[in-house]
Amino acid sequence: MILNISNLTVHLQGRCILYNVSLDIDRGEFVAVLGDNGAGKTTLLRSILGLTPKTSGIICLFGQQTSWQNRSALRQRIGYVPQVLPFDETMPVSVRDVIAIGRCAKAGLGRWLGTKDWELVEQAADAAGVRQFLNRPIGHLSGGERQKVQIARALCQQPELLLLDEFSSHLSSTAQQDCLQLLERLHLQNRFTILMVTHNVSAIPVNCRRAIILAGGQKQFDGALKEWQSVSKGNMP
Repeated sequence: MILNISNLTVHLQGRCILYNVSLDIDRGEFVAVLGDNGAGKTTLLRSILGLTPKTSGIICLFGQQTSWQNRSALRQRIGYVPQVLPFDETMPVSVRDVIAIGRCAKAGLGRWLGTKDWELVEQAADAAGVRQFLNRPIGHLSGGERQKVQIARALCQQPELLLLDEFSSHLSSTAQQDCLQLLERLHLQNRFTILMVTHNVSAIPVNCRRAIILAGGQKQFDGALKEWQSVSKGNMP
């Protein structure tokens, strides 16, 4: 079991964002978390990462219950791709440097990257199809290219669990499909576990078989994606 969540409740600024959410995810699964804006999808990911404190409940990663003592070590085993990569376009930061952030996260702050780390940076760039951009400033890339760089950064950590938060929602339809096909290929090749948050039913790779539906901070459905699509006819709750 990669992830086990039992009765997770999260309050933020006096509001209940998640209430009594439970779920289990096995190794190698590709799961989509669907729901409207405000359903609690991003809060779920941030709770898994230990970035948003839970009010109550239990989160277990890789067989260990998360706590302040082990959350940093557990987070090193998770790749995270947010919706937008925050950066200052005026800063001369190269694609190579951005991808290398993934190795820094894995190796730990304060440790110099070695030859093996830089080899993994190039391997991740190859896998994500951005090797030709390695020496280019990140600000010179298109939105779709930047998201591929983000995926490469996450791959560079050699993650056991990959979390994606609306990572393609702001892209053009062409760039979105390109990124989704990349994700399909990486999942088939690496068989790591993927938990992908989205509100767009059309932006789900074909090898994603399971859907978790959140509405109003509660889990409304957990099962085969095709079953939910059949019942809902593609409409969000």
